[in-house]
Amino acid sequence: MSLTEKVYEQLKMQILRVEKAPGDVIFEADLAEEFGVSRTPVREALSLLANRGWVVVLPRKGYLIRPVELRDIGEIFTVRRMLEPSLAELAARSTNPAQLERLRALIEQQESSAELADALEAARGFHLLLAELSGSERLRSMLTDLVEEVQRLHYLLPSIEHHITSADELRAHRLIIEAIASGDPERARAQMVEHLQEVAQTLVKGFSGV
Repeated sequence: MSLTEKVYEQLKMQILRVEKAPGDVIFEADLAEEFGVSRTPVREALSLLANRGWVVVLPRKGYLIRPVELRDIGEIFTVRRMLEPSLAELAARSTNPAQLERLRALIEQQESSAELADALEAARGFHLLLAELSGSERLRSMLTDLVEEVQRLHYLLPSIEHHITSADELRAHRLIIEAIASGDPERARAQMVEHLQEVAQTLVKGFSGV
């Protein structure tokens, strides 16, 4: 990895885990000192993060970690509902036994993880593997940012911290796999729609403090 890529990944992880919180202002010079690099890879990494919507450029001031608003949850899941049911349907038409085992292994990892970060990474892997199985790198790239936004919400909202390993979450993933394994595209689509609706409702309640 180049220095820019390393800084990008490290900084994005800090944003995802709310080590750098929404609304914080960060500066190139401070980050260069923190990561032990020159300002050039920091500036390039921040430009990439700005392009992906993680930070907002403040001209001649610094960079703002983009705040999270309730409407963001609606937008994230509107787009996910456009993409992921079709991915589940496609997987039910074409997934082979080896790919199914990879999906099952991610669910087992999600369930057995003692740390929030590990459980979130397994859940992320589950959804992105379905995108990968579609054969479209563009779809996988689009979904990555959306899934990672949801990861950040789990760190940001203490009331939903344990949702990722809840019985409802794990059952939803298993039902999706069962539909895919049985070669039932319509059921796979329906299970994904139901899953996304449940997660969106949980996040809205957590954000609203309900």
